[in-house]
Amino acid sequence: MADLLSIGASAANTFKNAIDVTSHNVANVSTEGYSRQRAEISSNATNSLTTAFNGGGSSVDTIERIYASYIQTQLVNSNSLKSRYDEQLSLAQQVEGVIASNDEGVQDFMQRIFDSFQELADNPTSSTTQQVVLDESVNMESLLGNMTNVLNETSEQVNKQLSNTVNEVNTRLEAIHKINEQVANLINTNAQPPNDLLDQRDQAILELSQYMDIKTYPQDDGKINVSTGDGRLPLISDRTLTKLDAGLSEYTHDNRFEVYMNINGERRVISDNINGGELGAVLDFRENMLDKSMNELGVVLNGMAASINWQHYQGYDEDGNAGGNLYAPLDANALASSKNTGTEDGTNILVNFTPDIAALPGYNGQPPYNPGTQPATYGDKEAFLDTAFTAIGEFKAREYEVRVNGAGDFDVYDASDVGSGPLATVPFGTNTEIDGLNFDFSGVGAGTVTEGDKFIVKPHQAMLENFETVLTDAGQLATRGQSPIDTGAAGLDDEVPAPAAEGDNTNMANMASLQNKNLLYSDVTGTPSETLLGGYSMMATNVGTYVSSTEIQATAQSNVYDQMVSRRESLSGVNLDEEAANLLRFQQAYQASAQILQTAQSIFQTLMNAIG
Repeated sequence: MADLLSIGASAANTFKNAIDVTSHNVANVSTEGYSRQRAEISSNATNSLTTAFNGGGSSVDTIERIYASYIQTQLVNSNSLKSRYDEQLSLAQQVEGVIASNDEGVQDFMQRIFDSFQELADNPTSSTTQQVVLDESVNMESLLGNMTNVLNETSEQVNKQLSNTVNEVNTRLEAIHKINEQVANLINTNAQPPNDLLDQRDQAILELSQYMDIKTYPQDDGKINVSTGDGRLPLISDRTLTKLDAGLSEYTHDNRFEVYMNINGERRVISDNINGGELGAVLDFRENMLDKSMNELGVVLNGMAASINWQHYQGYDEDGNAGGNLYAPLDANALASSKNTGTEDGTNILVNFTPDIAALPGYNGQPPYNPGTQPATYGDKEAFLDTAFTAIGEFKAREYEVRVNGAGDFDVYDASDVGSGPLATVPFGTNTEIDGLNFDFSGVGAGTVTEGDKFIVKPHQAMLENFETVLTDAGQLATRGQSPIDTGAAGLDDEVPAPAAEGDNTNMANMASLQNKNLLYSDVTGTPSETLLGGYSMMATNVGTYVSSTEIQATAQSNVYDQMVSRRESLSGVNLDEEAANLLRFQQAYQASAQILQTAQSIFQTLMNAIG
C-alpha cells in the first residue's frame, strides 16, 4: 500500500508543479523577453520506494527554460543594427531637405546670383539691375543664415541625443550588473536555474543593444560579461561595471559632444569604438553626413566667394575704380584643445584665402584690388587671377588639426586621418598654402605654445556662418573690363591696364560665365573637374546617396530583426493553444493522481475494516 500511496503522491506533486509552470507561462504570454518554461518530468528509479519490483512514480527534475543562446545573440546583433539604421535614417532625412533641397535651396539662390550677373552684363549701366545683384546676394546670405541656424540646432540635437542615449546605456548596464550578482548567488545556492532572472537579464541586454553594439561572454559562474561591439573595451567584467559618459570634446568651444569611458583611470574618447545602436547612428550621421555635407557645401561657398571676388578685381566700376570684394573673403581661426599647456587660444592661427602671388612678376606688395596699386601690367593681373583659380581648385572638403611639434613648429594634419602624417609642417611665425588655403601662424606669440599643443580649424564650415555680402553700393560693381594702354610691345603682357569705356560689360560677363567654368576639385594634373553648381550637385548627390543607402539598410535590417524575433518566438515564445492543451492534460493527470490516492485510501480502509 505504501507503493500505491507514494506513487499517487509523487504523481500529484509532479503534475501540480507542471500545472504551476504552465500557468506561469500563460501569465507571462505578454511579458517582453520571457522564455517559455517546461517542467522536465522523469520516472523515479525502480525500487526507489519499496523492495518489490514496482514503479517509483515520477518527479520534476528541473524547470527548463526553452532557450537558444545563438538565437538570442543573433537577435541582439540584429536589434543593434536595426536601431542604428532606423535612427540614422530619421536624422538623415531631417537634414536632407535642409541642405540638399532642390526647391528654394542653395542651388536656386546661386543660380539667381549668376542670372543677375548676366542681366547686368546685358544692361551694364542700369542702376536697377545693379541693385538686383546685391539683393540676390543678400538673399543668399539670408538663406545661409537660416540654414546655419538649423544645422547648429541639429548639432545641438546630436549632443543631447548622445547624452540621453548614454544615460539609457548606463541604466541597462546597471541592471545587467545587478542581475549578474543575483544569478551568481542563486546558482551557487540552488540547483534550479533562476529562469526568470535569466530572462530579465537577456531583455536588459537586448535593450542595451538598441543603444549601442555589444558583445557578450557567458561565464562559468552564471554571469555574463559585456564589452563594446569591437570587443576591445569591457563594460561589465566580473564584479566591475564601467559606465559611459558624454561631454564636450577637448576642443570645448567647438560645442561637440563625444562618448567617454574611464580606462585605467583615464577618461578617454571611445566614439570610434561604437558602430551600432542609436549611439552608432548618431555618431555616423554626424561624421559621414552632417560634417561631410557641411564641409562640401563650404567648399562650394568658398569657391564661389573667392572666384567671384577675384574676377571682380579684374574689372572697374562706373567711376573707374578697380573692383573690390563683393563677398567677405574666408577668414577662419583655430580652436585650442583644453589639454594645451600653452596660452595660445587659437585666435592667432588664421586660415584664409590668400593666393600665393608674392613671387609673381608685377607683385607690388598690395592686393590686386587696392585703388592706385594695381599690378603693373595687364598680363600680371591675369596671372594673379590664374593663380587664384588654381588655388580654388585645390580646396578639399576637410577639417584640419594643428599640432605643435618638438621643434616648436606646426604640423598640419587632415583631422580625420591624423595617422597618415602631416600634410605640411609650417615653421613658427610663418605661413604656407595647404589645399589652396593660407595657413598663417605669423601672429602666434613667442612662448605662447608648447610641444603637444593641439588646435582644430574648420575653414569650410566657417564659410557657412560667415558668408556675407560686403559690397553695399551697387555703383561699385566692377562691370567694366580692361582697356589696356598700348605700349608698343607685342601682345598684352606688357600693356598697362586701364578701365574700359563706360557701358562696357566685359568683366560682368566674365563673372556670369563663372557658373560654367570648372573651378573645383582639381585632379592629379591640376585640372579642376567641377563647376560651382556641379560642386553643389555633387554634395547633394552624396547626401541623397547616404539617405538612400541608409534606407536600404534600414529595410534589410528590419527584415532580419523580424526573422530573428519570429525564430525566437517559435522556440521560446508562449503559445496559448499549446499551453491550454498542456493545462488540460496536466489537470487530467493530476485528477487521475488524486484518484490513485483515493483508491489507496479505499483499499487501506477495506483492509483496516477486515482486520478490525
